[in-house]
Amino acid sequence: MKWHLENIFGTKKRKTRHRRARHVLAARMSAKGQAQALSRRVGGILLIAGSLALVAMVTSVGMDVILGTLLYQNADFTLRRFQIEPKNKIGKGELVSASGVKIGQNLLRLSLSEVQESLERLPNVASVRVERHLPDTLFIFVEERRPVALLCPTASVGMQLAQPMYYIDSRGFVLKPRPGEKLMSLPTIRGISSDEVVEGEQTASADLRAVLVFLREAPLAPIRDGLDCSSLLLEGPGRFQVATPRGGKIRFRSSYLREQFERLNVIFEYAESKGRIVNTVDLTPERNVPVTFIN
Repeated sequence: MKWHLENIFGTKKRKTRHRRARHVLAARMSAKGQAQALSRRVGGILLIAGSLALVAMVTSVGMDVILGTLLYQNADFTLRRFQIEPKNKIGKGELVSASGVKIGQNLLRLSLSEVQESLERLPNVASVRVERHLPDTLFIFVEERRPVALLCPTASVGMQLAQPMYYIDSRGFVLKPRPGEKLMSLPTIRGISSDEVVEGEQTASADLRAVLVFLREAPLAPIRDGLDCSSLLLEGPGRFQVATPRGGKIRFRSSYLREQFERLNVIFEYAESKGRIVNTVDLTPERNVPVTFIN
């Protein structure tokens, strides 16, 4: 019985020694794996650093030569045509000339921002988008200014107008009609001095800008049917006049247009309820608005 127990205890000791040996071996192998992984990471970092150093050396020494050969001197990128959209009154020849770009130039050498700035100097151009369509096309998208009214300026004393009528767009840019052009059917604004009308520039007149706002908002107002917006007159600082379909006259202030639309609507509704026709309304006073009737 004693021999049997000793053998049992001896077996347990041997098993314990085997487990310790395996643990030490696993620990050594794990440490070796970690060292190999660290070595691989360091090698990768050194490889990347070397590659970046090589790229930097090539960039500083010969990148211009490489780009010049592959891109800027490559006949595949020669400009061969202009694509201009959409069709508008500004001719393609005028746009190409204003761009400063010529057929045969290298498309990749062009400064698109400079081309855009050159085209936006044209009075009738509102905005421009310029793109390269490789390999050989310059794409130009032009938004043309759209007139919303005609300007009929008043000549200064002793002066004769070289241009009796101009267009003006919603942002106040003054546009000269093309020679021989049939004028568009638009509202006519009178009463502005010729000194304040400069072709290709945005008007500085606050009253004229107010009339442009009026032309934009009047068609949406409840009293739109009671106004004839075909002709508007700048009467003086801070006020302008609009006709009615029956020949009446409505005077507006240059500010607070929506409030004046509401007041005028009240007047029109009252006149309609009484069977009367409005002749004149002066909306410039803040209170006690003068109103006259035809009947």
